[in-house]
Amino acid sequence: MKKIKVLMVAGSMNVGGLENQLMHLARNADKEKFQIDFTSDMPGAFFREEIESLGCKFILIPPMNWKNPKPYCNALLQIMKEGQYDIVHSHELFHSGITLYIAKKAGVPCRFVHAHNWCDDDGTDRKRGTVRSAYNAIMRKMINKYSTVQIACSTWAGKFLYGEKKQRSQSYHLVFNSVDSAKFLDRYENIESGEFCEQDDWKNIINVARISAVKNQTFLVDIAEELRRRNRKIRILCAGNGDDCDVEAVRRKILDRDLGEYIKLLGTRKDIDVLMRKSSAFVLPSKYEGMPLVMIEAQASGLPCVSADTYSPEVDFGIGTVTWLSLESGASVWADALEKAVMKERAPKAEVAKVVQDKRFDSKMFAQTLCNLYQEDYHIRGSH
Repeated sequence: MKKIKVLMVAGSMNVGGLENQLMHLARNADKEKFQIDFTSDMPGAFFREEIESLGCKFILIPPMNWKNPKPYCNALLQIMKEGQYDIVHSHELFHSGITLYIAKKAGVPCRFVHAHNWCDDDGTDRKRGTVRSAYNAIMRKMINKYSTVQIACSTWAGKFLYGEKKQRSQSYHLVFNSVDSAKFLDRYENIESGEFCEQDDWKNIINVARISAVKNQTFLVDIAEELRRRNRKIRILCAGNGDDCDVEAVRRKILDRDLGEYIKLLGTRKDIDVLMRKSSAFVLPSKYEGMPLVMIEAQASGLPCVSADTYSPEVDFGIGTVTWLSLESGASVWADALEKAVMKERAPKAEVAKVVQDKRFDSKMFAQTLCNLYQEDYHIRGSH
């Protein structure tokens, strides 16, 4: 039987929530039915080794240069033509308009687009220019014209990228992000030891996010300072990396306020499930998210969560573990909520497992849903 060939266009495939979702697909898709390949503009991408070990191709392309986009566009066109792909699946937000146009030009019959965010500001409160607004409007038209299937990780993300009218079409699908149940549910009752467990009188709060203005770790420093002022032995563990300038800005703020005991930058970690089991609560003060995978993981770990009200409530398990707060309420209110959160018990495993199944937050179910959509569109357009 001929394999369905799928090309993922998703930036660099370095570490991140989107990339983790695509790895759920790569790990769980039927290798007898699908060949899933990835483009990347980063030779040393975090997931490269695993991608290749799974039998997927890791195809290097030039980075997009908006002053001279021709090398990137030509490379993408050549890859699509030579690879004879049945499906291109783009995850590039509004830039997907370009990817889908190239896929159409290359003769790719099935063209998927995936919305992962409901905003594309840089988190610095700078106003969007008219050029960017016009670009987004043009790209939305191209996306809706050249895509054959539209997917969104949340209702907000779908509305932002495609518009409300497209959300009512039969080609639109809402597919929630997912967690690896083997890591979180199967090890739910594991008791961890070692790092960050050696001081019994300290409680850990975990934050997992790329360090950036959007993810708002500088606000976590303000919260840590408030917790110290109250003489609380509660520390915030920040797992994630970012651009050097963003990491240095957060590190400098921690040093300037002498908060090294109260907030720690851990860099990129492969043991997020372990860190969550070592923690008493989870915090996420992002200025916006699409459907934050890390919040699904935190709830799948049973952790009480304190979260900004800046993304779709569809991520909430609905079992009383999430406290939603406005970012404008300030560090003191957030510190109050976190003090209460670390004293709560973890959610019962049975309740958590039921939500993961009912809302299809499981990684195998996520992969199966995408594979079903691939097969359906391929049988309509690509199998002739």
